[in-house]
Order: sequence, then C-alpha cells, then structure tokens
Amino acid sequence: MPVSRIEARVYVHATESKEKVLQALLNLFPEDVREELVIEEEMYEGHYGNPIVVLTARLEGENARKALESILSRMRAADIRYLEGSLDERVDKSGAMYFRVSKQDAYLGEVSIYEADDVIRISVHYHGGRRKALKEYKELLERR
Repeated sequence: MPVSRIEARVYVHATESKEKVLQALLNLFPEDVREELVIEEEMYEGHYGNPIVVLTARLEGENARKALESILSRMRAADIRYLEGSLDERVDKSGAMYFRVSKQDAYLGEVSIYEADDVIRISVHYHGGRRKALKEYKELLERR
C-alpha cells in the first residue's frame, strides 16, 4: 500500500498533563517505529489567554504503513465497520484519509473512533489519488 505519511495531532489544554497527552500520542504507534517518529510542538494562546500546546507526530514511508496497520488492528470491529461505512467522506481528492480517535483511550493503550472533542486527529497520506486510495483503504479495512 503506497501510504506515504501518517500524522497524529493532539491539543494539550492548560488543564491537562502534557506528559500524559504525549504518552497517549505515542501509544498509537508501534514501539518498534517510535524512534523514527518526528514530533513537533507548537504553542498557541486560547481565547481567554490560556496556553494550548499542539503536538504532531509524523512517520513516513514503510513505517507509516506499519503504523496504520497497527492502529487499525487494535480497533474494535464496530469501529472498523464505521470507518468502512464513512470512508467516502473521509478520503479527500488526493487520497488522504482522516479520522479521530479518543485521547483517553489512547492513553490506556486502546484505539477507538471518537467523533466528539478531546481527540487525536489522524491523517493518512497516500500516493496515487483518491480512486486508488479508496480501493486500498477498503481492502485494508476488510483484511482487518
């Protein structure tokens, strides 16, 4: 599967422990690829002057594919079916797929789709365009 990059982005609010949120982010990725992760940290100010840190973890190439397969393999069957059913809305014209997972579950080492606030946003970038990407993602989800 020509997955070129996977990114996971999470917000750390002033009321949260940055270390715990970082651990949740790291828990998404297989241990054997974590050394290859590129983690960026950006600082912002909220509406009321509160500090907000944005952490982004990125993997490229073969490690990106491996990370995606690991994330999908740890999802419940209901979450996989949900992704399959909404895949058309989750893949853009370039073939990138987007979904969100629970930050709290990730901290506990679990992966579950979560459509509310307090999430880790995942984007999977694919070389080959939307049509090929949709086919590949469907096959990957079906194998799971």
